[in-house]
Amino acid sequence: MRGLLDKELLERVLFAAIVVGILMAGYAALQYVDLSNRLAGNMSAQIRESGGEVKLESKSQAQGLMASDIERRRLVSQQYNMMVLGGVGLAVLGLGWLGYDLARGRRRKSEAAGADTSADEA
Repeated sequence: MRGLLDKELLERVLFAAIVVGILMAGYAALQYVDLSNRLAGNMSAQIRESGGEVKLESKSQAQGLMASDIERRRLVSQQYNMMVLGGVGLAVLGLGWLGYDLARGRRRKSEAAGADTSADEA
């Protein structure tokens, strides 16, 4: 009886790992897209992508561009973090799936062996 409860608990934990992996990967993907959209509207990112030079006419314009560049760097850093989180989510999903599949396969084998021995006894 205890072995059966342990197997059921293991299957539930592995299924929870699958769900957590899906949620992590989904959240990371949504955040990555949001950060990409915010980067597309960033003035510093637009200047960096075009490769052009900017002629600054005032100190306030230079400060605005500097603040935009700081924001761009923060967004790029967060984007990399979301890529890592998505990868971890996919790894957790894969390991949970593999473990769940192996646990179900073992349970089926033990159930089949139990059915064979009960049929032989009858």
